Amino acid sequence: MIMLLARLQSLTTIALIPVSLLIPKMSSLPVVAGNADWNQFDVCITEIAQYGVEQDKAALACSDALIPKELSQCVTMINGATPIEGDDALSACYQVRRPIDLGHCVADIYNAIPNLSLTSTETSTENLPTTLTEPFLLTLLTACRASLRPGHYSECVIAVNRNLPDVTPIKALNMCLAAEDFPSALFPVHEP
Repeated sequence: MIMLLARLQSLTTIALIPVSLLIPKMSSLPVVAGNADWNQFDVCITEIAQYGVEQDKAALACSDALIPKELSQCVTMINGATPIEGDDALSACYQVRRPIDLGHCVADIYNAIPNLSLTSTETSTENLPTTLTEPFLLTLLTACRASLRPGHYSECVIAVNRNLPDVTPIKALNMCLAAEDFPSALFPVHEP
């Protein structure tokens, strides 16, 4: 009987540990007094508006997003890691199925490649937004958005840039994006 009581006491002690010690703090959510009934749309609009995006534009994007908190997290990741404008980040994040993967792709490549000052002759700017001032950032955002597997793509770009010193970052972006198609140079198609 004493063993049973001792066992029950140890189990109840575990139950008394505050839940806040077991769950990591959610630092990405804004804390606003009096708004306890906020939902993911409120959070999305507020977070995106912090980066210079007009609130009505943020509201429209968040209302149309499948998972609004992922959309705002993508914009937050891109804006926190790069000098890309909030409107451009929102436009790119809005156009992909996996916005968090896009955010990681842009941030990882930007942080891993130290020589980002490139000439504008290395980029093709047709069909791209014109609000970015540096061509590499525009190309980086567009390439990550065009990639089918942004995580795999960013690893490829970083590795190519690291291991081939003669290849510019723009060429590394293009090489890895072209490699996502079936690599016909390595595996030529044989006609029967």
